[in-house]
Amino acid sequence: MFYRPLILFTCTLSLSCAQEIIQLDKIEVEETYNVIEERKENSIAKRIIKGEELTQYGDMNALEMLKRTPGVTISEGKGKKGSPGKGYTKVMIDGEEVSSTKRGNPLEHISPDMIERLEVMTNGSAEYSAESMGGIVNIVLKKPSSEGKTIAKLTAGAYAGEPMVSVFAQQEGKKGKLSYLINTTLSDNSQDDSSSTHTDTRDDYNDNESRYRSLSLNTKLIYTPSSKDKYMFDGALNRSDYVKESVEDRVGSVNETLLQHDAGDALMLWAKLSGIHNLSGTELIEWKLKYHENTSDGITRTDNATTLNEQNDEGSFRVFGAEGSYSIALDEHFIKTGAEIKRLHQKDDVIGYTNGTLNTDEHQRLKEDKGSWYIQDEIALNEKIVLTPGIRFERSVRQFDQNIDIDYFAPSFHALYKLSENDNLRASVAKTVKLPRLDELSSSLDSSLDENDLNHPDITGNPNLKEESALSYEVRYEHFFEDKGIMSIGGFYRDINDKIEKLTTFESGRYVERPRNAGEGKLWSLELELKKSLESYVSGLGIFANATFQNSSLVTDGVKRTIKGTHDYIYNIGIDHRLQAYRLTYGAAYRYVSGYDDPIDLSGIAESQEGHGALDLYASKRLDSTYKVGLNLKNITQESITTTSKRYSSGVLSETQIDHENSRFHFLVTLEGSW
Repeated sequence: MFYRPLILFTCTLSLSCAQEIIQLDKIEVEETYNVIEERKENSIAKRIIKGEELTQYGDMNALEMLKRTPGVTISEGKGKKGSPGKGYTKVMIDGEEVSSTKRGNPLEHISPDMIERLEVMTNGSAEYSAESMGGIVNIVLKKPSSEGKTIAKLTAGAYAGEPMVSVFAQQEGKKGKLSYLINTTLSDNSQDDSSSTHTDTRDDYNDNESRYRSLSLNTKLIYTPSSKDKYMFDGALNRSDYVKESVEDRVGSVNETLLQHDAGDALMLWAKLSGIHNLSGTELIEWKLKYHENTSDGITRTDNATTLNEQNDEGSFRVFGAEGSYSIALDEHFIKTGAEIKRLHQKDDVIGYTNGTLNTDEHQRLKEDKGSWYIQDEIALNEKIVLTPGIRFERSVRQFDQNIDIDYFAPSFHALYKLSENDNLRASVAKTVKLPRLDELSSSLDSSLDENDLNHPDITGNPNLKEESALSYEVRYEHFFEDKGIMSIGGFYRDINDKIEKLTTFESGRYVERPRNAGEGKLWSLELELKKSLESYVSGLGIFANATFQNSSLVTDGVKRTIKGTHDYIYNIGIDHRLQAYRLTYGAAYRYVSGYDDPIDLSGIAESQEGHGALDLYASKRLDSTYKVGLNLKNITQESITTTSKRYSSGVLSETQIDHENSRFHFLVTLEGSW
């Protein structure tokens, strides 16, 4: 019988696990459970990274932390804040899709100390959203433990001489049948960055000073009236604001100084009520009610002493939803079926002025209704082979300038073959889609004002944008070491239809970027991973490494080229050493993202980016059973990100622009206590 020793009262994917779970007298999480063992036994290929491995490098939030995650690409450079997978990797928080606005991203409000683990899947299953182009990252937050505990953490440091401060506090415990976890994060961080832009006619030198502040409140409540029922409430309230002041000195045929001001704030509210019910020894029902809201507003202003341009923007994004599932164990099968409905609202208001005169007044209202149904079966053929077929149906009805109905079936199939006790061979195939985000469909224009150039265009949507779909194949070999380490090698291939890319055009003297369906594409990737203890050579020594190699092609109007912005390879390497006698742990990690070289697109623009890396060092010492201190030295290499863009007219080069974004060293000191 296929066996997975995970003690969780939830609907998992194994027959024997389901039978064991449902018969439990107590509903609790086994804190000492080994994630390596779970990864080994899971019927669907899933990389699991423990929270403890995510906090040691001093990342301030989940968005920074994802940069170290195997298979996840965070876009950087060209003055734009990165987002996971350039909009492809689907990021979830406790199984809920992340939604963000221009002024706020939920990932920036999640402290790594809140995270239990990361789950990374290259190919999603029917149970998850079919909108998983590029894979799925599920951020699993910590749940309350059975015993009371208080944690407080103070982090302070400097970024290029500017102060950085963060405070995290958490209280958890249990009173009778109620378990609770409450935490808060307060941060106030300043940065001083510089960048430069060089064109054929001028040179720009920027000095950017910014300040980011946020307050986050989170709670988890679990009420267990009996061994057969459990009710949970998850709530989060995040408030943030930032101010960025820039001075740009332009040197060329006309010398001038451009003053830039960008400020905004965001409010995020998440609430979820859910329940799990044991109907019998082999049946479970789960349900969820949820409400998410992100609202933001801001002002952007540029002043060159003769012209004052100003843009005010307000936006909101709201989601109402409900879902339910039913699971049953029948002989060698574990079957799960479920459905979900939700309504999404997005509002965008943009008002612009030039020297006090109104020139832009745009108001967009978008609404979307989504529904889905799925069924999935995990079949344990014997002790070595587990098959997981499934199918998912999704329907989306969008209402804005024009109404669009989209529906599709997304089948998936995962296979696990246990070559030995410590060796797995996995294979999967799945249909995945990428629906355009509502802001990608909105015709509202986000102006870059006087900063407008090849790498800082105005941004707008495309109401005629169609969904992107792909058939994804994956094969992976895993070897598990006796010391809880792992080595794996795998690859995937995606056959993509209606690939969505961003196209920058030169219109009426300004650069404008909008998404479009570029054609049919293909993406190949090879992924390597190693995590190994070297205890037999040096006491307390361990290493880790992961690498992703990629290749792509895209056919647009009969012309074949690579997919835009596809890095050839990405790798992370690191080493950790623990001196047990001194209760001291220290280590280093280096991340490198290779460059890319995009050919000329339909609008006559070609772009390339040089490779760049970052080296981080850390050390932590346990003072006693209550306190420990830590030191993080981040971005020691201080490499610049260089992006070169070229515009051709009738095949003749007419403009070249080179952007340098200088990265800065910063350090952090932490004091953490646990009672």
